[in-house]
Amino acid sequence: MIRESTNISARIAWCRLQQQLPSVSPEERAGWRAEEAGLVDALFGRDRTAFMREEHRSQFPRYQCGLEDGHTLLCFQQFNSQWHDTYGRIWARPAHGPDQVDRRPSQAPPRVRTESRR
Repeated sequence: MIRESTNISARIAWCRLQQQLPSVSPEERAGWRAEEAGLVDALFGRDRTAFMREEHRSQFPRYQCGLEDGHTLLCFQQFNSQWHDTYGRIWARPAHGPDQVDRRPSQAPPRVRTESRR
């Protein structure tokens, strides 16, 4: 199951942008790719820690950083969503103006007639 998160998507985009910079060394570029891979794995619910540790030993810390940060961002997104579902309605604005809340029909203002004069 894919859980979309604006924060993690922005972080992945940042990693991709860093890879495109002309001033980035090949080693730094590989680090940004590893971090991006960790973020993507967190987003898709995968864990390739053993593979990355064996195959990409020099970039493993960056992968692990991306994976842990991705999990944290997803947890934060879930917590924020639950908080908003629980408490967000408390501060929601009423559908009508404050002077029309709890107004009974007998207290409604009289209708205003408008006539066109020519």
